[in-house]
Amino acid sequence: MPPLTDQLDLDRMGLKPGGGSRFEIAVRVGEFVFGHQHYSLADDPLPVLVDASRTTSGFVVRVRAKPQIEGPCMRCSDDFGLALKIDHSEVHEPALDGELASDYVEEGKLLNVAALVRDAVGLALPPSISGPLDEHGQCTACDRTHEQLLELGVAGEQDVAELEQREQHAPDPRWAKLRELEL
Repeated sequence: MPPLTDQLDLDRMGLKPGGGSRFEIAVRVGEFVFGHQHYSLADDPLPVLVDASRTTSGFVVRVRAKPQIEGPCMRCSDDFGLALKIDHSEVHEPALDGELASDYVEEGKLLNVAALVRDAVGLALPPSISGPLDEHGQCTACDRTHEQLLELGVAGEQDVAELEQREQHAPDPRWAKLRELEL
């Protein structure tokens, strides 16, 4: 396992302008709470690939990871895991413009990498942590049909509207030839 790190001293890396470094660290992310439901990463601390490069008067830091968030499906409340892909870059160039000073860099050189990675994971989360419905209205996470979920009282209004819209609108016949294409 890579070393556990919450902060990086960017000056201590000894990078010259135009230089860069790539390394792997582990970062504690913690859990996320949505509507009293708790979601956590399958691997926490999370292994993160960091690319740090020096600019003329600042730094650019890129973090990449492939976490999986786990918790209850927002549609059916069964256990659910969702794979995410994190690829986030942060620029810190306060000498060029005050607006280019990163909120994650303290004292001009200490990068709060834990906060940066947590926010990157949060930005990668979809609005609904749930398995998608297939073309028959069946939840791909739990294999229940939408009607069964409605009976259980766990299907949301958005899901109902989506299914009703799909049932009401027949495919446009002008697109029939395109549906015959094999891609």
